[in-house]
Amino acid sequence: MTESQKNQLASELNAFKELAPTSSISIITDAYNRVLDIVQSLMLTNENPDSHARAWSLLNEDAYKCLSEVQEGQTKAINELKYKMSQIGEILSVS
Repeated sequence: MTESQKNQLASELNAFKELAPTSSISIITDAYNRVLDIVQSLMLTNENPDSHARAWSLLNEDAYKCLSEVQEGQTKAINELKYKMSQIGEILSVS
């Protein structure tokens, strides 16, 4: 992961952590998609494929499930989504 990618991901994860439970669904979804795009670009590198695959799986499955719950109006799911995002940072060593 380049320093630029690491900084960008850290910035996006920090911004996600600061989202209010009352944030609009579009803001939460856009923030999720930005993290998704970064992790997806990391998977195109040959560097640390196991961590990238674990982060992708967590993001694409568990975090997506939480995002879906938020989109359905379950505002308490935002806390679980934030936790999943922090786990992605831990897996990729950017938090």
